[in-house]
Amino acid sequence: MQNAKKMRRTLLFTMLLLALSVQAQEGVTVSFTAATAAGGYTPFTSVMVTDLTQGWMTTLNYPDTVLVLSTQVGVGEWQGRNFNMGSAFPNPFKDGTTVPLELSEASEVQLQVFRADGKVVAARDMRLEAGIHQVTVRLSTPGMAFLRVVTPQGNAVARLVCTDRGNVDDVRVTPSQETFKRGGNTGVFEPGDLMRYEAFYSAGGSTSHSAVVEQAQYTSETVTLVFPVGAPQGAIDGLFTVNDDGSKVFFSKGNLQYEMNTGVWSFMEHQYDRVEALGQDVGEDYADQDIVGLFGWSTSGYNHGAPCYQPWRTTTSSNDYLPYGSDLFNLYDQTGQADWGYNAIANGGNTEQLWRTLTIEEWDYLFETRTTPSGIRFAKARVGEVNGVILLPDDWSGSYYSLNFPNVTNVYYENNLISLEQWDTIEQHGAVFLPAAGYRLGTEVHNTGSSGHYWSSTHCYEDRAYCVSVFDSGLYPQAIDFIFNGFSVRLVQEAH
Repeated sequence: MQNAKKMRRTLLFTMLLLALSVQAQEGVTVSFTAATAAGGYTPFTSVMVTDLTQGWMTTLNYPDTVLVLSTQVGVGEWQGRNFNMGSAFPNPFKDGTTVPLELSEASEVQLQVFRADGKVVAARDMRLEAGIHQVTVRLSTPGMAFLRVVTPQGNAVARLVCTDRGNVDDVRVTPSQETFKRGGNTGVFEPGDLMRYEAFYSAGGSTSHSAVVEQAQYTSETVTLVFPVGAPQGAIDGLFTVNDDGSKVFFSKGNLQYEMNTGVWSFMEHQYDRVEALGQDVGEDYADQDIVGLFGWSTSGYNHGAPCYQPWRTTTSSNDYLPYGSDLFNLYDQTGQADWGYNAIANGGNTEQLWRTLTIEEWDYLFETRTTPSGIRFAKARVGEVNGVILLPDDWSGSYYSLNFPNVTNVYYENNLISLEQWDTIEQHGAVFLPAAGYRLGTEVHNTGSSGHYWSSTHCYEDRAYCVSVFDSGLYPQAIDFIFNGFSVRLVQEAH
């Protein structure tokens, strides 16, 4: 944990990019940080700033650029005594970018374009007359690069961010008749102007960009620009905070299932899918059914010390399901092999230890404590013909779909009747559905459609463990039940 905090501090940096001078005695300063949607801070390489009211735009590059706004706007990465060089525009760029260069006297000028690893990819030496010149740079490979200008009066460096592959690495100079404007973009700023901010991060030959922030700028503040986090394979594209520390997870795209004939673990195709049917007798140790969807606690398939560690076991003796052979441990204790998420999930990345089961504290936080902009955490519903409960992601907006009785446990499923077509839209916004798949006692399946029970990884005492239980008129985020019961399992993956 200490190393993680140290890394977070290392990644966190604030760029002082805008100093808005409104009056001689008063100013507005806007600083920027970048974060991921998962909650951790991240580095970034540039910020594109646009004044939508006045109609100007400029890009600033970490870490040296300072933009001063008063009645005239300018930006400069370095100012020499006898020459000025502005910032590249556009930047980031695809086809090419231009950097304005002003010489107060005729000079020998050396131009070099080099990559972050120091390799020079384009160079040109020439004599330039006094005046304004436009330096055009084209790059063949995406990523960060630098333009170095060397003159007898001093040197300057501009940072460049290329977002696409081109045909050639080249640098050229053409004279310009325009009046020099530092940064190539000038305009007027007035307090209250509608500003647009977007951050970019370039590394390893690729560039990603943050969500756009548009706001009227009146006062000094720090703006956090958020980079999206893509859902991993097998996950629903919605982020859920699970504790006060801000840790976030992705839910798997369906309940867990195990195929007897092949020994393959996978997620069900749809979130509303169930395996066992109401009143079904699956046979001793699932002798009469090939797919297992209701599991005794700790039945991950790894021999961690419990007699019934196999996913198909159907005995009704709690002593058979104690992880690591003791009633003192949770699923995540010791080697962690008692947790179903320890397995390689065929349609969930197919790599061991990617997934895990939520603790009961995390389940409870999701249902009872988590804060969201919409104020909605969950709602009981019927999706198609399947009853269950919908968990809404952190960024859920009530405008996506109007749900009745949100965050209320003692209401019936039919208060929200959702067609499969409507569910497709809701799911695209990151919603999770936990179907009422019933439970298995020994070999017999009960309450399918009327109740759902989802294991946590947390042991309670002796022969019982914590779970989430959903009934037609109730919902219990911290229920307790016997560990020999066959319950549903829904796995999560950490968002990084």
